Amino acid sequence: MKLEVFAYVDGLEEAVVFYQSVFGAKINPNNSFKNDDGSYEICSFMLDDGNSFSLAERKGESAIEGEANTGNIIQLCMHYKKGDLSKLEKAYALLSDGANIRWPLQPKEWTSHTCDLIDKYGLRWCLMVWGE
Repeated sequence: MKLEVFAYVDGLEEAVVFYQSVFGAKINPNNSFKNDDGSYEICSFMLDDGNSFSLAERKGESAIEGEANTGNIIQLCMHYKKGDLSKLEKAYALLSDGANIRWPLQPKEWTSHTCDLIDKYGLRWCLMVWGE
């Protein structure tokens, strides 16, 4: 069994470029679909560790009433190894731009580095060092 995260955002085309830069994600052409005008209907990303996530524009039946950048019910958690701290710090710096930062990157009792934020596209993230 495999779990894939699928999230809806406002501004999908800009979000595609943004998340590619944050995570070095590659677009999975087999699971991404475009509209007639060339914009993405669904964009699926592959991460270098074999994980993936997909995004679609938040519109029509998938629209949720209320303000943007309030966060979703689901939080996306990215676990980094101690040796990948520079990747975590880069992702945090990029995701922080225009974000609602619930707690900045800091140590907690369970990890040396973690944060909780809602990015400018309304996705809630937890980045942390986890494991060796």
